[in-house]
Amino acid sequence: MSENKKIFRNRVIDKGQLKKLMTWSFLNHGSAVTAQVADELKELGFKYATKAGVSISVDDLQIPQSKKELLEGAEEEIRRTERRYTKGEITEVERFQKVIDTWNGTSEALKDEVVRNFRSTNPLNSVYMMAFSGARGNISQVRQLVGMRGLMADPQGEIIDQPIKTNFREGLTVTEYIISSYGARKGLVDTALRTADSGYLTRRLVDVSQDVILREIDCGTERGITIADMTDGDRVLIPLKDRLMGRVLGEDVKHPETGEIISFGEIRAVRNQVVCDDLAAAICNAGVKKVFVRSPLTCEANRSVCRHCYGWSLAHAEMVDLGEAIGIIAAQSIGEPGTQLTMRTFHTGGVFTAEAAGVLRAPFDGTVKFPKTLRLRAFRTRHGDDSFLAESNGYLTVEGKKENKRINISQGSTVVVHDGQTVEADQIMVEIIAGGRTARKTTEKATKDVATDLAGEVKFADVVPEEKLDRQGNMTRIAQRGGLLWVLAGEVYNLPPGAEPAVKNGDRVEPGSVLAQTKLQTEHGGIVRITPDNGDDHQSPVMETSLDGTLTTIDPGEENPLPREIEIITASVLLDQALVRLQSELGREQYVIETNSNHRFSLKVTPGSKVENHEVIAELMDDSYRTTTGGIIKYAGVEVAKRSKGKQGYEVTSGGTLLWIPEECHEVNKDISLLIVEDGQYVEAGTEVVKDIFCQSKGVIEVTQKNDILREIVVKPGELHLVDDPEMVMAIDGQIKNAGEEVIPGVTATELNYVEYVETPEGPALLLRPVVEFNVPETPPIPSQESLNQSISLQAVQRLSYKDGERVRSVEGVELLRTQLVINIGTEAPQLAADIELIPDEDNPEIMRLQLVILESLVIRRDIIADSTQGSTRTRLLVHDGQEIEPGAVVTRTEILGKDGGVVGGIRSGAEILRRCLIVRDTDMITIPLPAGVTPTVKVGELVVEDSEIAPGVKLSQSGQVVSINQDDSETSIVLRIGRPYRVSSGAVLHLSDGDLVQRGDNLVLLVFERPKTGDIIQGLPRIEELLEARKPKEACILAKQPGTAQVEVFEDLVQLRVIESGGAATEYPLTPGQTVIVSDGQTVDVGQPLTDGPANPHEILEVFFNYYLEQDGLVYEAALQSFQKCQIFLVNEVQSVYQSQGIDISDKHIEVIVRQMTSKVRIDDGGDTTSLPGELTELRQVEQVNEAMFITGGAPARYTPVLLGITKASLNTDSFISAASFQETTRVLTEAAIEGKSDWLRGLKENVIIGRLIPAGSGFNAYEDAVLAEEQVMDEEPYNYQEDDVHNDDLREDVILDDHSARAYSDQTIFSDDELVDGEDDEDNEFAINDDSDNFPLIDDDDEEPFSSAIITDDILDDDDF
Repeated sequence: MSENKKIFRNRVIDKGQLKKLMTWSFLNHGSAVTAQVADELKELGFKYATKAGVSISVDDLQIPQSKKELLEGAEEEIRRTERRYTKGEITEVERFQKVIDTWNGTSEALKDEVVRNFRSTNPLNSVYMMAFSGARGNISQVRQLVGMRGLMADPQGEIIDQPIKTNFREGLTVTEYIISSYGARKGLVDTALRTADSGYLTRRLVDVSQDVILREIDCGTERGITIADMTDGDRVLIPLKDRLMGRVLGEDVKHPETGEIISFGEIRAVRNQVVCDDLAAAICNAGVKKVFVRSPLTCEANRSVCRHCYGWSLAHAEMVDLGEAIGIIAAQSIGEPGTQLTMRTFHTGGVFTAEAAGVLRAPFDGTVKFPKTLRLRAFRTRHGDDSFLAESNGYLTVEGKKENKRINISQGSTVVVHDGQTVEADQIMVEIIAGGRTARKTTEKATKDVATDLAGEVKFADVVPEEKLDRQGNMTRIAQRGGLLWVLAGEVYNLPPGAEPAVKNGDRVEPGSVLAQTKLQTEHGGIVRITPDNGDDHQSPVMETSLDGTLTTIDPGEENPLPREIEIITASVLLDQALVRLQSELGREQYVIETNSNHRFSLKVTPGSKVENHEVIAELMDDSYRTTTGGIIKYAGVEVAKRSKGKQGYEVTSGGTLLWIPEECHEVNKDISLLIVEDGQYVEAGTEVVKDIFCQSKGVIEVTQKNDILREIVVKPGELHLVDDPEMVMAIDGQIKNAGEEVIPGVTATELNYVEYVETPEGPALLLRPVVEFNVPETPPIPSQESLNQSISLQAVQRLSYKDGERVRSVEGVELLRTQLVINIGTEAPQLAADIELIPDEDNPEIMRLQLVILESLVIRRDIIADSTQGSTRTRLLVHDGQEIEPGAVVTRTEILGKDGGVVGGIRSGAEILRRCLIVRDTDMITIPLPAGVTPTVKVGELVVEDSEIAPGVKLSQSGQVVSINQDDSETSIVLRIGRPYRVSSGAVLHLSDGDLVQRGDNLVLLVFERPKTGDIIQGLPRIEELLEARKPKEACILAKQPGTAQVEVFEDLVQLRVIESGGAATEYPLTPGQTVIVSDGQTVDVGQPLTDGPANPHEILEVFFNYYLEQDGLVYEAALQSFQKCQIFLVNEVQSVYQSQGIDISDKHIEVIVRQMTSKVRIDDGGDTTSLPGELTELRQVEQVNEAMFITGGAPARYTPVLLGITKASLNTDSFISAASFQETTRVLTEAAIEGKSDWLRGLKENVIIGRLIPAGSGFNAYEDAVLAEEQVMDEEPYNYQEDDVHNDDLREDVILDDHSARAYSDQTIFSDDELVDGEDDEDNEFAINDDSDNFPLIDDDDEEPFSSAIITDDILDDDDF
């Protein structure tokens, strides 16, 4: 390009143009000039931005004039749809879909109108300029400002069919504001979650790829990948030109027509040529569709990628430098846009998105003609319109006045016109299905409830119900074929349980007449007691105590309401021999029962409360069984009931004696340092044993402590005798000796004693502890009370508080035995609960008596006022206070009254419980007079839809059922019962039977329909994560294991799928529920082709292809490489498509670097003669080298299977344990490394950073150091040898850590010179070789394999000393 040639670009420069300008400048003039250009552009921009003074104000938001018309058009369309729905022409689902599609279309049309309006009226409008120059904002935001906000989703992800018709300029209504608040909140939450997720993704990516450093110039591989346009259906996501840029060609690219090698200027498209922008354009212009290029995926460089397989460094459009950390760059390139990806699923259309399908319109006015060859089948569109589906490719003809035109249609298109129909110009005739990925749109089952808008009676018109049993044995009723389900109007009454009808079907009733009645019966009979809240005969005001204890006065003058409840006394016990007094004790009031025998009981329950069976009513006030301190209790002859619970006490069944060994027990729980006395010491009463704690009795101390905490101190009273023979005392420890009995020689018991052996500070001793006896009688001293009819009694029970041998820890005294009055309720009683009542004595009202009654409480329903679902009720009381009634007698009767007059219906005869009844009112009927002389065309009982003809020239205004046709001399009229038809699709679940009664809002039917699975495909970050972590997707598709011909057979609901291979063998593919077959019968399928819908499982892709290639060639290595490549390409394309869907461009090579790391390992199945163990994960190339050595030596090679690792797994499976440990599960990684004795070769960046060495990338890359070393040596003209250094002695290999970095310095491999690496000469004449006669084994260089592979080749086993 000559110096003076200036380029003038005369065009509007927006953001995209600026990008192109910068790219052009960079490619042609380098970075320095570009920086200057950018600076000057910035100056220019600021200058004119300042002059222009572009700002935003309310007036800039111009709303297009046509908005009103567009909205009116949409609303008219929706009114039409609603009318079709009420007529029963379309189902609820179709109505909903049509509404959504209508609003979506309107919103789009309005958006286009907004743009057109800005362009035509004011192209310099600041909002328009900002949005369309790419400075700020985009069309979707502008649409919300000046168009309409459109449809919103609810929290369940369903679309709300009420759109937001206003924009932010006009302002939202309250309803619209609330509808849109959910989406707004979700957006904010998503953003917050996204940043964290994206950051973690980046960290994992860096970890998996940090050791990928560009280490070689050319690996020399012949392999590569074929790239073409990346498409989604017909849409090109990334053109071939963009994918080629910066790639190195794997083979010559020839012109498809001439066969010559394509070139641009002097650059020829030959193997190993890097493709620049111009060459890429030349290749695409020549019409080349696929190009074979080298790729990091197929690079054979060991543990890295070579320069030729990587291509350009995209940072400066030159070949990448040696030592570039391409792994880190790849990780950052993929991780950084993560925050821009959306998190969760976007329900773009909620129920289902209308894929903007292509349409074919009529070219002019005319008539449609179908040729005979056109194969069509009837088809119902998702909007409920009848149309045809083209089963094969064909055409239709439009015949106009002047010309005929043939319109081609493809298989699967929907034809919305019929043969012979007249069409207008631009009328839609055919809808073409959207192609591409969306064409394989698979469906899923979804359901929608349909509720009735009308109360009344259900009638099946042409719905045929079919009963189906599911696996659990539940019966569901399904509509066998679609049709209409009617609800005929009428007033439905919900009846209370147990109602009996008072009328018959067909009776005519007046308003307020009794429809049904319920009765309240007593179960057991007895004496009626009505609590005085219902007024008495005497006219004095009645005091009523309400539940909360307040007194209210009822004036008996007014008609008193019914009592809340009626009590019927079925049994009672009156303690007429005892009186009850109220006593005050210790400031507490308690009731005391005094019997004739002078026993006093304290009442344990409050009067007026209910008591359960076996509950304690009262307890004897008696101190004769009270002790002074704690102690040990022992039973002598006393027996207790087995089922006694410790909480209530142990019931005495047979009397005897209680032995009580007193002791004083203090619970301390303080530090041991506060103890003043010793364990075993004898103390007097009143001694301070622990700081601030004094004992009340004299005796021997026993101290319990734990962890230097003093738990408790026990003082055991008794006589202490020191003994010489502890054995003798130990033998009788725990025995009880009577008075006068000799305990040991020289010691005689003076009273009943308990013998205990104790250790005192003075030595072993015998402690004789006093024993107190308490006598327990066989039966309690008080009589039990029986009742008149055995269903209730009071029983006296003696209960012991402690079990035999129990140690009672206490300082104060305890009650050993309590005598209690317990209530017993017989089994024939109505309920196991009784009421405690205090009643005044008949003779002396001052004295109170205790009465126990068993009551049957009957709660009387409050009368209700009529509402929309039930009539009012009227309850009558049929008994009076004090009346004795038989079991089963009716106490009250409640009548249900009708609200309106009309004809009764809906009462089913038979044993079925009546829950509802129906009255057909006069308002539910309409009478349609017919003109004179017109005969009706309908019959009685016929169901007719709105707008249909009932007589010539007479159309219905409402749907319904013809009840009667009245013909007089003068006129004819038709009486119609209003009804409402609901369209039911086949397969819908019916909730009701024919003739059932429904209230408004009840569910009639559950529509089952299919919707395309586009709503919920995981997109954005979660999908990227699923791919890179190699997770098995939910509901993955089935892949063909072998190529062949598909065979699809359908039996009723079951679909059978098999693939017939070329050899004739058939493979069955069982389908799980919800999987839809996407291949057609007789279609040829390739290996690995998806046969059903759903995302592919990358593990399965790998497995299927590996098994297939292994079967074909039998070469494990080739099969592994080829299957890996299929899996790699799948992953790269899937990741790319996610980023592309969000409009983010990432170069393929970055994704390839990461995927390479995921697909480099194999799992050993059988180690053969190698050192590998089964189940071990090893690098593919490493195993292959060992297998080659085995081939030479004749050993058995290792067998293996390729595995795909997710990025986390791959990070933890790297050779470097330092890197893995710094990532996750540190302890586990380090422990395993220690157990296995792993070595870390410090190849990656992280390991070196952690250890603190020079990072082996960029300027720290070894090759550069070698070059410097080599130059120094040449200048010194003496061999650079380690012989003179102290380091090189016999201990060299033990003292020096040998890694890539040091190995380079004394390796025999590479010298870096003039931009390329040259292999060193043979050892003899290589002055840099290590001449050590002791061992001819070459030191391991970075390019060598792991030590063991080389060891096998040299037949020399390495041990630890070799390193």
